Order: sequence, then C-alpha cells, then structure tokens
Amino acid sequence: MRVELQPAYVLHSRPFSDSSLIVDCLTPDFGRISLLAKGARAAKSRQRNLLQPFLALSVSWQGKSNLKTLIGVETQSLRLPLQGKSLYCGFYLNELLVRLLPELDAMPEILSIYQQALEALSLPSARGGDSGFEVVLRRFERQLLQLLGYEINFLYEALSSEPIHTHGNYRYEPEQGFIRVEGHLTRTEFERAMLFQGEQVLALAAHDYNQPATLYAAKCVMRLALQPLLGRKPLQSRKLFVDMVSSPAELCES
Repeated sequence: MRVELQPAYVLHSRPFSDSSLIVDCLTPDFGRISLLAKGARAAKSRQRNLLQPFLALSVSWQGKSNLKTLIGVETQSLRLPLQGKSLYCGFYLNELLVRLLPELDAMPEILSIYQQALEALSLPSARGGDSGFEVVLRRFERQLLQLLGYEINFLYEALSSEPIHTHGNYRYEPEQGFIRVEGHLTRTEFERAMLFQGEQVLALAAHDYNQPATLYAAKCVMRLALQPLLGRKPLQSRKLFVDMVSSPAELCES
C-alpha cells in the first residue's frame, strides 16, 4: 500500500531505535495514523525539521502493517505562530486527538476543525485574554465529541425529554445528559453538587460564551463528558499548563 501527498499535521512523536521516530499524524482520509520516519533523528535529516507540531504538511507513506513507513514529507504552509498559553493549548488539542481518535479511522471533518482551532489560537483576539483560549478549546471539544458520536443535548432533559427550563437546576451525567434536580439548594450545596443553571445550559445550546459563568459551566461540562473517554490516565498537557501558570485562577485551558 502506498499513499502519496496526504494532508497531515503531526500530533506526537517518539524516538524509535537510534535515529528514527514514530510519528502520530492527523489526516483526513486515514484519521490518526502512525508512521515510522527512518533516520529522522539524525542531525542532517531534512525530516527532522519538518516533522513538527502545528505545521501543515503533505506526507507520503507505504506499508501493509499498522505502522507505515514515511517515504516523503513536504510543507504546505508556514508554522502557525503559537506561543505561551496558545502553544500549551495546541498541545492539549494534540493530546486529546491522540488519546481519543482510533487509528486508521477516516474522519474527513476533523482536519479542518483542528486547523480552524489552531488558527483561532494564533490570533491576537485569543492571545488577548484567557477567555479567548477557553472559547476555542470548548468549541473544539464539542465538535470532537460530536464526531465521535457523543454529542451533548443542551435543549432537553435526559430522563423526561422535557425542554431545559431557564430557572431549573441540572446535573450532567456523561452517558445520559442533563438531569433536573428538584428542591431548593444553597449556593454552597449547588457548587458542591456540580450543578448547572438552566439559563447556562441554554446559553451553551446557542454557543453563547459571553458570560464568564457560562464559560466556566462549559469547561465543567466538557471535563465531565471527556473523562469517561480519557480514562484515569492524566493529560500531560494539562500538567504542563499547571506548571506554567502562576495561580489556580488561571487554569482555564483544560
């Protein structure tokens, strides 16, 4: 099997033998694919400088096993200028895709969704404040869940199928959806129970992230939705970001 000039982004790479790399790439026609880049770690290797994250590539490979052999790589554009927090957000997107996408499962939409997220992270509007980063990540997480078949219903209550009410309180169950919680709760009880106000849920249904409380609710819902899929193994990109920021209040990117 030989594939020529498939659009791709490098998601992750790891050493193999003395001078080679195994590179996880995101492609439209083959989804996530592992490629053996022979000699790519050698000092004079041209591939060494090209097989970098956030750089649009065209890759060619051949082979019959799951681990294909990379036989060519070309750049399609300049590397996106991610730095600081936007760079760590990019690593978070990459780790989500490596952890959640099955190998060799075609998903044509994912490459454009990923590229749009990277481009948004590189814009001054995203770098200007934490909320810009958060909106990009929350949108990407929702789109990824939808493509994987785990779309969240923000309009109807899971058990009764009744519409979400503005003044209702709801908890989120990953395999079910939003479930209404009856009775009066103090603010402390509300926060400890990880509940969401109906107006926040409806704002999320409309992709309205203008209010800080809604953006925070989106972060919590996405964490709850992704946790069963990610399992117990912690995300390394989240740890890197924790090490980077100066206070817990800044932890908005994961």
